[in-house]
Amino acid sequence: MDQDLFESVKPRRLSDSAVDQILGLVNAGQLAPGSRMPPERELITRLGVSRTSLREAIRILETLGVLRVVPGRGTWVREDYQQPKLGETIAWLPSHEHDVMQLFEVRETLEVKAAQLAAERATADELVSMSVSIQRLQEAIAAGDYDGMLAADSMFHEALGAASGNALLVELLGHVYSMVQRVRKALIAMPGRPEAILREHISVMEAILSRNARLAAKAIQTHDRKAEEAARAAIAAGHLVAVTDKSSRG
Repeated sequence: MDQDLFESVKPRRLSDSAVDQILGLVNAGQLAPGSRMPPERELITRLGVSRTSLREAIRILETLGVLRVVPGRGTWVREDYQQPKLGETIAWLPSHEHDVMQLFEVRETLEVKAAQLAAERATADELVSMSVSIQRLQEAIAAGDYDGMLAADSMFHEALGAASGNALLVELLGHVYSMVQRVRKALIAMPGRPEAILREHISVMEAILSRNARLAAKAIQTHDRKAEEAARAAIAAGHLVAVTDKSSRG
């Protein structure tokens, strides 16, 4: 028998178990949208976890768009949260957190350089393309058009690569984008994420317009790390909601 057939079993973190239990209560309707979560001390006792594990679980659920945290006031189940329908939960490709995080690390490395070069080299036409992508993302968000959001997001990143003026860098980024496409499709459907993407794209665009390579690199790095954080949270929870067409959203 092939000795590489099996992988060692990894122990589940308490925060992951807490995520599953809270999400199960929300999906079962026992924690309704808009309802306030019990105080932290009570949740620690009920779930049998540490304060650190509980806060990690809440952070994950907030990133997934299940919970809304108001500092100093409390935590609520998001009013716009909807339980995923059958067929909306997708499998990961790649299937391991390690693989997905490596992809995001590569994307960040390449895009930081692309942003630096874009701040120095971007032409007027390339800046227009970036601006149009931001406008289209705004329109898609307003219309609730997830396919439009994904297309506008792709347009922005492709325009950023083109603005670097480096054909090899553009080609490398194209390969990375194709590999993370399915992950991006899932993450952009997370409540609050499209609006965050819009703000981050605007920050990158403003830095490039100012011809400040350092600020441009910092802005795209922040954007890519936010996406990585969302992906990590989704993997930890084991729940990713895919973008579906309008007919299935009904």
